[in-house]
Amino acid sequence: MAQFTLYILENSWGLNPIKIGIFLEELGLDYELKGLELNSTDKEKGVKGENYLAISPNGRTPTLVDHKNNDFTVWESGAILQYLQNKYDTSNKYGSKSVEEQAIIDEWLFFQVTGHSPVQGNLYFAKNSWKKTYGEDPPQNVIARFSTELHRVLNVYEKQLEKQAQKNGDDNAWLALDHPTIADFSALAWFSILPLRAEVLEVDLAKYPFISKYIAHGTQRPSFEAVRKQIIFK
Repeated sequence: MAQFTLYILENSWGLNPIKIGIFLEELGLDYELKGLELNSTDKEKGVKGENYLAISPNGRTPTLVDHKNNDFTVWESGAILQYLQNKYDTSNKYGSKSVEEQAIIDEWLFFQVTGHSPVQGNLYFAKNSWKKTYGEDPPQNVIARFSTELHRVLNVYEKQLEKQAQKNGDDNAWLALDHPTIADFSALAWFSILPLRAEVLEVDLAKYPFISKYIAHGTQRPSFEAVRKQIIFK
């Protein structure tokens, strides 16, 4: 039996579970996947089903169960990343050397979780799924609001990555420190889909050269390749 069970969306994983898969691979930890059906209330298979809600009350993925720690269960991607870093990054390869450095990691992790992924996800839903869901075109003020905010967020990233490249060089232009941290694995999961969805999201990546370099560099890591082989993007 694998040490961890990682709950994901059936077939496509979902972008937030990808963060966890990447970090588990980085740490060399053994995990098995359990796919759930999106929006389903099926007791056994649904993210809104009785069994899953018993361990993950928000009814979203990911959730991680640590079988070597009395089946300790963590939900919410940021919390899972912090749990894995604090408990299993024993060599501090992805961590910090001080409280101040950890605060820098945390601020970029929280920025991704609370600022980046919600707006990118909402804009993609509005442009790709709103009409299929509600039977009418999305309000243009909704599109404009999410689009403006996504570009604002991307500009925050772009400036930070440019600063990091000037400070540490292109190969070490990570978000928080001079090496990859959980803030990067969180961001890269969502950035990885940008080239595929750029047209729908109306994002011209040529206007974000440091983000483009970051995506190319980060997604070449073996951990990302190992996860990507298991994913069907939809």
